[in-house]
Amino acid sequence: MKKWMVSLKVMVFSLAVMITSGCGQQGGGLPPINGVQGPIFNVIDGKILMTVKLLNMNLDAGFKLPIPKTLNSEFEFAPNVVDGGMILQVYMDPEDLKKVSVGVGDGNYLPDGRPLPGVPGGRLDNSLRIDTKWNDISFYYHQKLFGLWIPVGFETAGISGYWNVVINQKRVGMIGIVGNDEDQDLKAGGVILLNLDALKNPQLMALIELSKNNPGVMY
Repeated sequence: MKKWMVSLKVMVFSLAVMITSGCGQQGGGLPPINGVQGPIFNVIDGKILMTVKLLNMNLDAGFKLPIPKTLNSEFEFAPNVVDGGMILQVYMDPEDLKKVSVGVGDGNYLPDGRPLPGVPGGRLDNSLRIDTKWNDISFYYHQKLFGLWIPVGFETAGISGYWNVVINQKRVGMIGIVGNDEDQDLKAGGVILLNLDALKNPQLMALIELSKNNPGVMY
């Protein structure tokens, strides 16, 4: 399991240097990483599907796990039988995510205490952060946001970068790299933050409803 989770970290960190341009498409603001395709966003079975392929990685096994506090959202890391290598897929049910009970919540930073990027002051107030046993992956739940943090072992010389996530020509969140801090021995990591209100876009909602009526069809 530890070997698999290290590989998962590599994949999700890699997606943080790509920009998405729409459902079923990917765009590129930076040079693509050799052997990495994605992230690509699609809609299937009423869920938003984020896919990242790591074509140069080969492992014998993978796993599929529910996203904490949800009923229908999950993420999967498995061998890619079509293209070779490995594939990361995150299935996000917008209604499912909005039903997560946050309550009053706390003010949350990154698990290591650094500011959470994309949030004024770096502190996400009235939120719930769940730190998992899956190699320090953390999930963020908020009335307006859903987030994912994955620390990685890459050295970035302290450099950070952030890019918009666009689905169906609408900005729905951000992807970012948080640089490592050698002075405090803090690792770099990848952040994904999705705006739940932006997922209410009429075109996107219509596509999600269409996918519910056509099981197994990917848009």
